[in-house]
Amino acid sequence: MLTRAAAVLACRIASGFLVALVLLGFCAYRVVLDEQRTQARHQLSMALAMDNPDVAIPCVWLFEVQGASVRHAQQIPAGFPLASAVNGAQDGAAPSLTHVTVSKTDFDVLTVRRGGVVRQAVFDTWYQQADLDHLVRALLLVGLIGVVMATIVGALLGRRSIAPLGDALERQRRFVADASHELRTPLTRLHTRAQMLLRWQEEQRQAEALPTEVSDRLGGELSAMVGAAGELNEVVEDLLMSAGMRTDPTRCERFDLATLAAEVIEAERPRLGSRVLVLHTVGDHLAISGARSSLRRMISTLVDNAISHTGPTGRIEISLRPAGRAIVELEVTDDGTGFDPADRDRIFERFAQSGSPAAHHFGLGLALAREIATDHGGTIRAVGQLGEGASFTVRLPVRG
Repeated sequence: MLTRAAAVLACRIASGFLVALVLLGFCAYRVVLDEQRTQARHQLSMALAMDNPDVAIPCVWLFEVQGASVRHAQQIPAGFPLASAVNGAQDGAAPSLTHVTVSKTDFDVLTVRRGGVVRQAVFDTWYQQADLDHLVRALLLVGLIGVVMATIVGALLGRRSIAPLGDALERQRRFVADASHELRTPLTRLHTRAQMLLRWQEEQRQAEALPTEVSDRLGGELSAMVGAAGELNEVVEDLLMSAGMRTDPTRCERFDLATLAAEVIEAERPRLGSRVLVLHTVGDHLAISGARSSLRRMISTLVDNAISHTGPTGRIEISLRPAGRAIVELEVTDDGTGFDPADRDRIFERFAQSGSPAAHHFGLGLALAREIATDHGGTIRAVGQLGEGASFTVRLPVRG
């Protein structure tokens, strides 16, 4: 997660630099272009002010048309004088500045009429266009180097900026692991003692050693205590699981996800009762690399969630199939109570509160399932409607 945040920060810095560079380059391009146009108009005006069209000026030619007579320098570009502009001026049109392309060369042409004489100045813009091309190439080169440098600097800054956050998260994770570990032993003792008391109460009830009213009340309270202690144990186990998921890189192995799903189903089968649970597998390439115990926990959580929200005769389907290139998709679908679509994202948050009218809190299970999927480079999403069941889809890369 932190690595991804550093990468996002680097990309944003590089994007910001690129946007700034594009704006700067555009401004420089516009300034140079306007300056060149001003220079071209100045050259054309100077050419029209010359008395002798026979004088040769680099990149500038003057044509003087009077009736059928045309005066110009010896060396002129092909296609000039521009007949359409000359005819327009002879018909009384106002002085006109046009841009034409002749033989793949761009020219600016200024045509005016003075008395019975039409004068046309032509300016070759090849050098100006070459300067613009050089400017664009220079900006692109500077931009490319700048983006690479900005990406490197962004990556370094991102890593340094996020390092304290990583340390804080690691300390938090270590604290959660230590606290959960310290809590697990006394909670286990409490659970065990509550079970022993419940068993003792049952023995006393069968021996009629206690009054019936006292025995029934004691049994109810002890049963509630056993259930609460069991729930506390599960919460502590979830916290330990969450804290330890990123601490053991050696857990990664290659295994068949379909086999793992079948094992989870067999483990959960005693809880199914009259429910129907079906496993569908498509394709033979369902092996992935990852932490087998974590992924087993993720599948078990999804199956447990489906069982908990499905009626006594409900139906649960687990589908495994290849999904695109190097991706395996696991889908758990049930026809149970479903959930409010507004909770689609909230359902994966730890201890979040539902936004539906029937407000309730979500636990840790689905949040841990998302963490496990994310740790393996995958995604998880939920789709459902109240009263119409739910579907959870996990997409995992073949190489986690």
